[in-house]
This record gives sequence, structure tokens and C-alpha cells, in this order.
Amino acid sequence: MSSGCTEQQDEFTISDNATIISIKYVTNSSNNTEKQVLVINSTSMDLSIYDPTNELKAHYTRPMIKYQWKQPPYMLTGKPFLKISSSSEAQMILPDLPDSGTLEVTVLQDGAIHTITIDSGSSEYQLNDKYEIQSYIDTQRLLALEPSEEETQKITEQWITSMPTYSYDGYNLTLEEHIVLDTLPSIHGLTYTFTSSHEGYGDRSDEVLTEVVTNHTIRVSLSQREIRKAIIDEAWDEITQEPV
Repeated sequence: MSSGCTEQQDEFTISDNATIISIKYVTNSSNNTEKQVLVINSTSMDLSIYDPTNELKAHYTRPMIKYQWKQPPYMLTGKPFLKISSSSEAQMILPDLPDSGTLEVTVLQDGAIHTITIDSGSSEYQLNDKYEIQSYIDTQRLLALEPSEEETQKITEQWITSMPTYSYDGYNLTLEEHIVLDTLPSIHGLTYTFTSSHEGYGDRSDEVLTEVVTNHTIRVSLSQREIRKAIIDEAWDEITQEPV
């Protein structure tokens, strides 16, 4: 590393007005690669998800957790294997390819773009340092995806009312319980009751039914804004539309 780089590194400190940008490429269950752009600063975390055609697929914003913002200066300054550059031509980030040994994070600060690169060839480099930085970025990404309790209930209620059992003849959807497991990503357990005008489950439009007021209980598990499990009366799987 040149003396110029060393001098610049010594002077560089992440301040409260900085913005950190990270891009990650994720292959989803459909074997398509989506791009996740995470932008964090001292007040907020902002996650944008793009599909393979670079169309915006989803966008989430959450307040920054104060103690989390104290970690970047510790991780990204003062370590011998970190090279600091400042250039308007700097890339936002390079994807962390398997076995590539490099990870780049961009810091926008005081009108300059600082690209911080982990140099895996440095004698001072330790894999756990790279994992620490990568883990921090991944944690912020998961936190940005975390829905509030109100958002969780809205997602769940929209899902229940759109599914065959409720949409056929359900009404009076009522939240009975909402618990949150303290994990990351968090797991939400929600219990709702509702009433149907006929017995049975799913789409019964092809069946001959007698009108019978029927009360139901549905227990739903949600994580990362997706319904993972939904069981009605401990008898019917509303996701697979099959008996349990």
C-alpha cells in the first residue's frame, strides 16, 4: 500500500453524516437473480429489491437503530488491510463472489465517494474481519426487511381474506393474539378467528352446501413479510389447500 493510501486511510473516519451503500445479488427460489441495494445512514436503513430486468420489485424503509450505527467506524477504519480510495468513478460495490477474497463497500461522505476494499492479500487480513463486516451488512439488510407489528397484521389479513376459505364466505375476521419471537429474522405468530356461512374449507363453489354458520380459528406464521404456515382449526392447511 502506498504512503498516499496510508495517509488517506489515517485521515478517513466515518461521520454521522455518512451514507453506506451495499449491493447484494441473491438467487431466489425461481432461480432468478435479484439485486438488493441497501442504503444506511445515522437515521435510516433503506432496502430496494430489483428483479432480473432491474425493475423495482419492493422497497422498505426503517429507522436506524442507534447502537447499530456505532459499529461501522469500528469496522471500516484503522485496519491495515483496508484500502481507502476517493473517486467519482468508484463503483458502489462488487458482489461478494464465492472465494473471491474481496468485499467492497461504498461510503458517501462530505461530497466524496470512498470505496473501502478488503485486501485479502494483506498479511494483516483475517477472515473473521471480513465476516464481521459482511455480517453487519447482512444484519442491516434483515432489519430493513423487518415489518412492524401493524405491517405484519396488514400483510396477514390481506392474505387470509384473499385465500379460498375466507374469500368464499368468510366474515368478521378478528385478531386474537400476536406474538413475536425474538430472532432475526423475527417470526410472528398470529391467531385470528372468523365466521363462515357454510361448513368446510377452501373453495366450495362446486359443492352443494347447506347454510350453517361456522366459527373458525386460523393460526398463521409470518417471517420476512411472507406467510410460512397457516392452519385453520388444526385441520386444514390454507397454503396447500389440503387437510392437515
